[in-house]
Amino acid sequence: MKRRCENTGVQPIALHVSAIGGGTSELLALNTAHKIRAIEAAVELGCRRVVASGTDNSGNLSDIVRELDNTAPIAEDADVLLSLENLCNDILAGSDDYQFVMDRITSEHVGICIDGGHLEAAGEEIGSFIESFYPRINHIHLKENKIFGQKTFCRFGSGGTDNNAMIEKMLEKGYNGYMSVELSPEVGEWGEFVPFTDDDRRKALEMFSKYESL
Repeated sequence: MKRRCENTGVQPIALHVSAIGGGTSELLALNTAHKIRAIEAAVELGCRRVVASGTDNSGNLSDIVRELDNTAPIAEDADVLLSLENLCNDILAGSDDYQFVMDRITSEHVGICIDGGHLEAAGEEIGSFIESFYPRINHIHLKENKIFGQKTFCRFGSGGTDNNAMIEKMLEKGYNGYMSVELSPEVGEWGEFVPFTDDDRRKALEMFSKYESL
């Protein structure tokens, strides 16, 4: 990956890896080892961010805390940020879930990757979430959802998620990190996979490129 990035002039900003936590001791050990390797890989790539969501309702929030108890000190030593992304149908979905974890893990190297589309799909108001958890929010995912409180992902510009308002609010708070534009092929209530196109890429640039130099 590093060689391909160098050859194409791509600057990696984050590693997005598999879920954190696990419902069994074996899965928890596997995921912990995986995140340790991800931290090492982030250093090798020079991106210094590892993004992971919670498991899909297997295990519980205490499993996530247990894993972070082991990985946070390693992230601190490597100066890598661990960023926990909210997914609407996973055990890390909304404010109550994050409050549980953040109350128990106080490391400045562990924070939140806010995904506005997933947050609204879970029935959470973006502005309130930012007010509750900034400055623990250390990464942004841009994704669009159509119907509040229902998983209905859609193409940029065709839904109800106001990603620009989310970005502006984060900037007002002093955010100066990165944003990842997610061109997800998962569209609609049932998650039909519809390939994204060059028009989708252009639309994202049209909507968000103005923030690149800020």
